[in-house]
Amino acid sequence: MSLLALLEEAVVAAGRAEQVLTRAEDGSPPTAGDARLALHLRIRFAELQRWVDDLELSGRDAEVRDETARLLAFYLHLLTHAFDRRIAEAGRDRLAIRSRGPLTGAPCARLTTLRERVSSWVR
Repeated sequence: MSLLALLEEAVVAAGRAEQVLTRAEDGSPPTAGDARLALHLRIRFAELQRWVDDLELSGRDAEVRDETARLLAFYLHLLTHAFDRRIAEAGRDRLAIRSRGPLTGAPCARLTTLRERVSSWVR
């Protein structure tokens, strides 16, 4: 899988993750559908992580690959803990941190930016 194809897949998965994470923020019990979707997305992010790890790149492509790997791991972490009731009890709001993100920009927006950058290199 090329870096651009991987980013295309990551942007789609990140958009779906944002939707399910936003619904999880309201504090109501998760629906079975949201729990299933979160599980499918966790699997998808793990697959994408495996593919990004297999890419042997250099230069600017390697920099994008490395940031993409961090963003994928970030979403995997959020989805892993999104439905854990102990988050609120422990006072650690992992869902709220996605809006400020530990990286450069909101994770979903950043993946979109990376995809557009790589796409411009291909043109």
